[in-house]
Amino acid sequence: MPRRLVVGIDLGTTHTVVAWADRDRPGPAEVFAVPQLVTPTEIEARALFPSCLYAPVASEAAADPWGDAPWIAGELARRRGAEVPGRMVASAKSWLCHAGVDRDAPILPWGSASEGDTAATDLPHISPVDASARYLAHVRRAWDEAFADAPLAEQDVVLTVPASFDEAARELTVEAAKRAGLDVRLLEEPQAAFYDFMHTRGVDGIEAMLEGRDDALVLVCDVGGGTTDLSLIRVARDEPGAVPRVERVAVGHHLLLGGDNMDLALALTCEARMTAGTPSAKLDAARFGQLVAACRAAKERLLSPALVSNDDRPAPTSVPITVLAAGARLVGGALTTELTADEVERMVLDGFFPMAPRDSKPQRTKSALVAFGLPYERDVAITRHVAWFFARHAPEGAHPAAVLLNGGVFRAQQIRERLVASIDAWGGPPVEVLPHADPDLGVARGAVAHALARLGHGQRIEGGAARGYYVGVGARDTRDTRDTRDARDVRDDRARTAICVVPRGAPEGVVHVAEGRALALTVGRPVRFDLFASDVARADRPGDIVTLDDDSFQALPPVAVAFDRGQRKRNASQSEEIKVVLEGELTPIGTLDLACVEVGGAAPRRFRLAFQLRADGAEPGSTAPASMAPAAPSVAPRQRASTMPPSLGTRRFEDARALIESAYGPPRADATGREAKDLVRELERLLGERASWTTELARALFDTLVASRASVAARRRSADHERVFWLLAGFCLRPGFGHPLDPSRIAQLAPLFTERLAFPDQVRGWQQFWIAWRRAAGGLDEHAQVAIRDAIDPFLAPSDAGKKKSKKLKPDALEDMLEMASALERIAPPRRAELGAWILERTWTDRDPRLWAALGRIGARVPSYASVHHVVAPNIAERWLDHLLREKWETIATAAQASVQLARVTGDRARDVSDETRRAVEKRLMAAGAREEWVRAVREHVAIGDAERAAFFGEALPVGLTLVD
Repeated sequence: MPRRLVVGIDLGTTHTVVAWADRDRPGPAEVFAVPQLVTPTEIEARALFPSCLYAPVASEAAADPWGDAPWIAGELARRRGAEVPGRMVASAKSWLCHAGVDRDAPILPWGSASEGDTAATDLPHISPVDASARYLAHVRRAWDEAFADAPLAEQDVVLTVPASFDEAARELTVEAAKRAGLDVRLLEEPQAAFYDFMHTRGVDGIEAMLEGRDDALVLVCDVGGGTTDLSLIRVARDEPGAVPRVERVAVGHHLLLGGDNMDLALALTCEARMTAGTPSAKLDAARFGQLVAACRAAKERLLSPALVSNDDRPAPTSVPITVLAAGARLVGGALTTELTADEVERMVLDGFFPMAPRDSKPQRTKSALVAFGLPYERDVAITRHVAWFFARHAPEGAHPAAVLLNGGVFRAQQIRERLVASIDAWGGPPVEVLPHADPDLGVARGAVAHALARLGHGQRIEGGAARGYYVGVGARDTRDTRDTRDARDVRDDRARTAICVVPRGAPEGVVHVAEGRALALTVGRPVRFDLFASDVARADRPGDIVTLDDDSFQALPPVAVAFDRGQRKRNASQSEEIKVVLEGELTPIGTLDLACVEVGGAAPRRFRLAFQLRADGAEPGSTAPASMAPAAPSVAPRQRASTMPPSLGTRRFEDARALIESAYGPPRADATGREAKDLVRELERLLGERASWTTELARALFDTLVASRASVAARRRSADHERVFWLLAGFCLRPGFGHPLDPSRIAQLAPLFTERLAFPDQVRGWQQFWIAWRRAAGGLDEHAQVAIRDAIDPFLAPSDAGKKKSKKLKPDALEDMLEMASALERIAPPRRAELGAWILERTWTDRDPRLWAALGRIGARVPSYASVHHVVAPNIAERWLDHLLREKWETIATAAQASVQLARVTGDRARDVSDETRRAVEKRLMAAGAREEWVRAVREHVAIGDAERAAFFGEALPVGLTLVD
């Protein structure tokens, strides 16, 4: 069936809206009222479909004509979720852009129950991606019932996303649509809002903005439930009488800041009043979610009463706020307060929309509102973000001629007036507020207008790519190994330059060639591309070489790929270096395609790759070619190149590889038997101390060590071979991630666990075996980590636990095994808590400080590498802290650090221990003379530092490897 309709879907944080028009007879977009449950038995079709899921309890019965079970979606979900603690999924869109969690794991509802809480044993969980897919699937089924002759999957569907969504969030949004059975095109929300304005007001509306001027800057402020999205649009007439041209000039940084933050701030105020007189009292995550929902409803009634009420009653001056108790005491345990209109207006206007001068910048405060685990923007003053955005992207001295306000927040007149007043205070003519019929519906209607404009029915917004894309490059390393220049000079030569591939403003679907910049590309082994993006207005063209700086360029996930060199040589296993030029293309859904095209030859080869967000499937290999070398490590000012680890490809590095191949290659007649035993010492003699080895060097040594199955088998020649193999393998691969080719390396290493040791009577061999798996733990997925726990739990559990030990595994060095087990973070929280309970039981009779160090790792509030949904529940951590606080810390060297890990502030009440517990830990830390940064970490939110990351792995991380929170 040919497509005949265009459909726009605004998949919002708070609501989902659908609009449509006939592509052959275009007219004003019509809003599709989505049928949904408003009571367990009543269905209504409404323009706003709340982006909420609710898991009904067993006694609740509700109709399910759209296949939403075991969830209820829409209005009833929003209402029941506000009434029943911990059973609602909301703000799934915000979770899509949270890199700190596994967004494809069933983590929502967030913080729904504590460990041991049986009240929610029937509660299903869902991933942010699947939650988004369920909203779209509900829409699709409802649409197909209403338009039986035009199924939604067969129409032109445009799905809107924040302009500031990164490539990962965009990809996940597309994935959610695919799971709902839809093939979509993405459109930035601020552009959609302006498309709606243009479609509604027509050419006359655009012409009016240019009255008395040649061009006009329009500031689009889209403040939704979860994000603030800013865009700058320029309307200009190229010559008298010409049709005005509309161009998107810039988009803002991603701001996880919107109506949700306002609701959260109000909830914190109400919580303080509700629990006054009860020291350290805090609502659990589920009841606090109920409070936030109640505050949201109160805010809407008090700030926009005419928009949420269908009668003419006077606007309320206050609204009661009630939170029910959990369990049977629903009434007796209820907490009540009220919010007044003056209070809400003052908190929202003064906190989120203060007057902000033109030169304002967001303030870098110590902490942010993170009550549900989302990394909200630290400075909640939206007006300051608006001022800073305009200053970054508008010409000096320019002033916005008009502002378009979009999003449900701007239903409130007070908020609209405050933002406009703040902009007017910058100076210049008063800014015009463009008329907007309905800020809740404009994005969906604008998506339809965009689709029609692509078909020739209406004006299009120009602008192309909001960011320019660059590939990091470096000069070929021709230094002699005896070169003793300051290593900083080498670093500066090689690390801070990049080549422009796709310039800012590039249109979709146009191939750009970095001409005149031939690069050397290695085929036949994996290569790496370091990618960067810049949203700063630059005049760079494809092929231009730029100097990177942190203010203008943002590092993107690198691309790793192995290009097949084909059959041009008899030995196809050898690598080959060829000259190529780079090509780049921005696809319609916001992804970046790159290609390396061979220079010269009758049939130039083309090596194409899509911009990858994950390194899954990367082939094993060693390094990037010299022309695309990664950044060299920072070095101390007085450190000279002669003491630095050698670059790959130098004589010293080749000598080091020869040492490894001599020990683990085919047996040699001249072997002395000490090749393995002396290997580490000889490598350090050539390369410097192990702690100074860079990531690239360490990984290259690992690749040599496990280059073939024969070399891996060679570890079983002697006890020394086996011990040194695990020592080097673990050290060179630590922490198991950080390099784009690490997944393939872990895939080579992981199967070796089941082979155990060929010399099981060697304690030192077992020590290095367990240390290696601890070092590489961060690279193991959940399945691999669970398999390891299955194998070792019988040896760690108390004798009365009833766990049967495998006859195939007779390990030694059990303390090292336990430390390794504590480093497995991708284990379900209940099972991690079980391991902690076994360790805690041992502390009654065993004073080994490693036991408390292990408990600190298992119960850490901030994981070192895993998704935060693997964190053990706070009531478990409090139980362990209670035991630790009873200990004599002067006899336990690890007590202070373990207490910091267990009590650290995250701002997420689903992870944080109680204030009372934290105060007890803080007092004990101060009495013990602990480091000031440790005391601060349990007093306020402090980011994890590199030293603390390194401490988790028990050693310094490879030089040049940067880990982020």
